[in-house]
Amino acid sequence: MIPKHTIGSNALRSNAHTHTTFCDGADSAEELVRHALSLGFISLGFSGHSYYPDCSHYCMSPEGTLQYQAEIRRLQAAYQDRITVRLGLELDYFSQVDLAPYEYIIGSVHHFRDPSSHIFYAFDGSADHFRQMLDQSFNGNILALARAYYSMLAQLVTQPQQGRRIDIVGHFNLITKQNRVHHLIDESDPAYQKIAYEALRACAQTGAIFEVNTGAMARGYANEPYPNLEMLRWLHELKAPVIITSDCHAMACLDFAFEEARQLLLTAGYRSVMRLGRNSLFEEVAL
Repeated sequence: MIPKHTIGSNALRSNAHTHTTFCDGADSAEELVRHALSLGFISLGFSGHSYYPDCSHYCMSPEGTLQYQAEIRRLQAAYQDRITVRLGLELDYFSQVDLAPYEYIIGSVHHFRDPSSHIFYAFDGSADHFRQMLDQSFNGNILALARAYYSMLAQLVTQPQQGRRIDIVGHFNLITKQNRVHHLIDESDPAYQKIAYEALRACAQTGAIFEVNTGAMARGYANEPYPNLEMLRWLHELKAPVIITSDCHAMACLDFAFEEARQLLLTAGYRSVMRLGRNSLFEEVAL
């Protein structure tokens, strides 16, 4: 898929959700910094996947976590006159890691552990994997699955972690990733919408920023970001702040579909968004 490079708006000259070779990204942190500079970015935030044993195939190892922290700090110093580099973390629901080193935290839910079988399922796995989780752990009840996912996300965001709250809500409706394949979630169903809205409102009440995440678009799973347009309208009504991110796993997609996300936010009623700032952690900029 051809990446879409759009840097016409100041709101688009930053990305807070970026993965490197320290976890499941394709590029080194320095390669990403240099590419961000070529796009005219004023800031770039790294958000390595936090460690937990059941996701060792894509999260940072304990040793890699320390190396990641050291490398981002090195880049902060090396490029401080050209771009602001931020040390962040994508914290998963199941992670128990030290949050003190990080400037900001993205809170995400990727997995579900079946309490009976103890099997670990990925909410964003393949369509077949999703069906298996639905059948084995939820007896085919898609609303029960949705309730479990959104409850876990709301819990992660609303309950302080080591004395601090989540800064950014990660890919809010991630369970819809494979919906174009399996068609198991009726996103227009009032029962589903009620479950999602209650979690969205609970997260919004904390003051957390919701990312408008184009990652599924970049990887060909979706035609719109997380959250979808209707959810963005809910967020606008709740006066919740948002930030455009690419959930970048390869530098060619560092600013993928940012202009499309900007237009969707304008349609939802937004006139400004947050971004990682040069002199402050987050700053509000016009769309």
